[in-house]
Amino acid sequence: MKNTFFILVFLFCIGCQNRSHNKPLSRLDSLSFLIGKDSLNSSLLHLRSKIYLENNNLALAKNDIENAYQIFKNDVDILLTRGSICYALNQTRISKKSWERCLKIDPNHISCRENLTELLCAVRDPKCKPMIDTLSILNNGIISTSLIAYLKELKEYKISIELLNNLLVHYPEGKEVLSLLSIIHSDTSVNNNFFDEQLAEQYFKKIIQLYPNYPQVYYNFGKHKQNLSQYNEALKQYNLAVQLNSSDKQSYYNMGFCAMQLKNYNPSINYFTKAINIDNSFLLAYHARAYLYELTNNEHKAKSDWKNCLMLNPSYIPALKGLAKH
Repeated sequence: MKNTFFILVFLFCIGCQNRSHNKPLSRLDSLSFLIGKDSLNSSLLHLRSKIYLENNNLALAKNDIENAYQIFKNDVDILLTRGSICYALNQTRISKKSWERCLKIDPNHISCRENLTELLCAVRDPKCKPMIDTLSILNNGIISTSLIAYLKELKEYKISIELLNNLLVHYPEGKEVLSLLSIIHSDTSVNNNFFDEQLAEQYFKKIIQLYPNYPQVYYNFGKHKQNLSQYNEALKQYNLAVQLNSSDKQSYYNMGFCAMQLKNYNPSINYFTKAINIDNSFLLAYHARAYLYELTNNEHKAKSDWKNCLMLNPSYIPALKGLAKH
């Protein structure tokens, strides 16, 4: 830390001196000047790599951080930055080794532990869950919503809710926190003992009140209503979602499903068509529309959509069966 402080003071002084003569040097130019004088200064190389990373100059950032790492392999801050740069370059093996080395040197380094945990969860490593547990203990029960979302995927509903409630104390209007709580309490999975229709609705309405232009909440609310077979209510929410995001094919697909359940076949066909117009490789939408064309005795269009399904997946059994009927 002392070295970094003196470097920053020196950079400031260089800038002041140049300001009195020519145009002021940028921080990057000043660092490059100093590195030219002392190419083995790992602190300078580390600082410049961070600036390159901020500016998305990843190749230059990688070059500097590797040079800094070769000079000083046990600096936890260098290891933290090295991992971040390599992660941005999709070099996750190096990221993993960097953050593991960082934790070997300092097991309580929260940033390295957070980053390594995020990486392990992203690649579905079995070590992810124990890492989350340790991180939660070290960080007084505060972890990121992305990690809590992973716990939810593992059906760890109880601990997920506890961690979200911890976050809610600090971020009572946190959009991601409230969204995860609404999703967990609206999850009708058999293993979820925390399904609570009324509580889920309270969270959905609170998010809408705080973030009325957030399309995902209307989609999630619509899915909640759809799962409860409240199809008219679901359609209302999906309509609000597509008003804010007209390119959301899944909302249109779900609208088609809800309208079909209500036996509103022509509107249902239109919704599936909108989904296909957004993504002409949306196999399930072709399947659903083909099924509706058959229900409405439009065999020619049904046959065409079954063929579209086979163009996307030549072994798609429902399409093969559908065509066999014509």
